[in-house]
Amino acid sequence: MRTASYNCPSCGGPLAFGGASSKLECAACGSTFEPEALEILNSSESSEQIAFERPKEAFQAEEGVKAFVCQNCGAALMTENTTTATECPYCGSPTILPDRIEGSVKPEKVVPFTITQEQARGQFEEYFKGKLLLPNVFLNSRNRIAEMRRLYVPYWLFDCDARADMVYDAEKVRTERNGEWEITRTRHYLARRRGGMRFENIPVDGSVMLDDRITESLEPYDLSAAIPFQTAVLAGAMADHADADSAQCEKRAVERVEQSVDEVMRDTVKDYDAVKVRARRIATEGGRATPALLPVWLMTTVKEGKTYTFAVNGQTGKLTCDVPADKRKSLLWGFGVFAGAFGIAALILALTKALGTGSLLISAVAAAIIALAVVGALKGQLKRATQQSAAHNYIRDGSFHLDANTDHFLYESTTRCKIEKDEQKQQ
Repeated sequence: MRTASYNCPSCGGPLAFGGASSKLECAACGSTFEPEALEILNSSESSEQIAFERPKEAFQAEEGVKAFVCQNCGAALMTENTTTATECPYCGSPTILPDRIEGSVKPEKVVPFTITQEQARGQFEEYFKGKLLLPNVFLNSRNRIAEMRRLYVPYWLFDCDARADMVYDAEKVRTERNGEWEITRTRHYLARRRGGMRFENIPVDGSVMLDDRITESLEPYDLSAAIPFQTAVLAGAMADHADADSAQCEKRAVERVEQSVDEVMRDTVKDYDAVKVRARRIATEGGRATPALLPVWLMTTVKEGKTYTFAVNGQTGKLTCDVPADKRKSLLWGFGVFAGAFGIAALILALTKALGTGSLLISAVAAAIIALAVVGALKGQLKRATQQSAAHNYIRDGSFHLDANTDHFLYESTTRCKIEKDEQKQQ
């Protein structure tokens, strides 16, 4: 016969059920706990079960699609029968040879180009205006497009219903002064949130040749404008094979789903001074991966022997690139903003006769924060490609719901700290 036993979260002593209070009581410290809170506390284990159904349909030889492979960089490409492939859209090499298309995963959806070549070129030329941290190499001479390519990039679009059961340790902290003592009282809580949300069309780049930071920086696409795949859409364009299969891309989709679920659930735990995840269970239902082609204009420019890549979303016109911020300019701007902000703060303190070591230190910290914010904003103007950490844009509107939303008080802890007098600090 098994006997259930619980220990006090506050002092570790044994707990016993009190018939009068209907709570678990600690004889050592006098704390009482709701049975439900202790059940949640003792069953707090983390787990993730996220999976997606994968498509199996492949191209057939008679479907009017021909394939090529680049002998220089290894890119696997395809287009429709009437389009002549003369160079690789990734490395520009003319050494591309016919290949077999049979067996490759067939896209189910395609988003057509709506941004013209002239519009994409205009985005490129407009990019170099007003960028204060742009490297001088882009300012000393005219920026010309070395190569411009119309490319359909293979993606896997992931759908799923995600469910989460999260348990958090939460605290409310109150500090007061009593004579020469500073007393901090911390109330400890156990918060449980259980609910779910629907993710639709999370895009993950299926091309090994294209940097994920570039493709994720081009998001979002309007997938409602997608049409069923047909070879005629490839006329005048190249399309990359999905050489990263759905199993490889699934890991990235799972990361973004987990991050989004964590953040959405965490946002429901409010009015606490500190919150930490104790346990989480995340699982999905109805997971599916759909192969699709999404439009991208790829452009390159060469400066001092180095090639820089620019990409434009072929549907929305959004631009991203791999141009870094000039380090020297970043340092000069940061130092200049810091010096200016600190100087103004020091002048105000002097005029108000509040100048002192403590006030100057606070002013220096504030000036440093302002300098970092300004430099960060200037770097943001460069639109440099970065990976997306979550998938909030792909949560269906109105799909988020909470099935459990409970907060249980556990116990209160107290700490005391003796306050040093000014005379003692100066000695």
